[in-house]
Amino acid sequence: MPSSPPRAVPLQSRSRERRARILDAAAHVFAEVGYEAATTEAVAERARTSIGSVYRFFPNKRALLEALIASYLEKSRALFAGLLSEDVLGTPWEELISRGVDMYARFHETEPAFRAVFRTLHMTDQLLVEGEALNRENAMRLEAVVLHHAPAMSAGDARVVTTFTVELVSAMLAVAAHRRKIGPRLLEETKKALLAYLSAYIPPTPRGKRSKRRATMDLALSRK
Repeated sequence: MPSSPPRAVPLQSRSRERRARILDAAAHVFAEVGYEAATTEAVAERARTSIGSVYRFFPNKRALLEALIASYLEKSRALFAGLLSEDVLGTPWEELISRGVDMYARFHETEPAFRAVFRTLHMTDQLLVEGEALNRENAMRLEAVVLHHAPAMSAGDARVVTTFTVELVSAMLAVAAHRRKIGPRLLEETKKALLAYLSAYIPPTPRGKRSKRRATMDLALSRK
């Protein structure tokens, strides 16, 4: 069911805070009981506000879901931007892979909007369309890092390699969230798979430039 046109984001500080509190409450309610069972009344109660305040910002339950998806994707975009902003070209690419997977795993574990969105994947095409666009954006941003470490690689190969990398991590994060008992192990296997895949295209970082943690992971991988 399509939502009503979204309300404008309020300009006043108190109104913005109330809207954010309502959205956070919706994330927890959707994550706990699912979209179908959730009600705007439950969201209002969780947010400690009136039902009228909820409808002031979100005309119906679907509008809440769509706002949550937008919020989750924006937080994910900011997370990726942060990953690539911390002296990324001076960071061994092997460490960057491990850091990125761990960072998103923590984000998905602690972010209620992700759990809410994950439980409603069948409800909307919004996440599919906007998520694919975000993955393409992230792959393009990652190209500069890959080409820095592998300057002889063609632009076409870099586009394929970064697309595969981003899509694999995105898919395995979703699988790990679904298979929670073995989720951490699946993400460790994802790191190993990416290291093996990228090693075919990117020269290994000299061991002297790697952290002790990275060297330990390499030793464990070599013994498999």
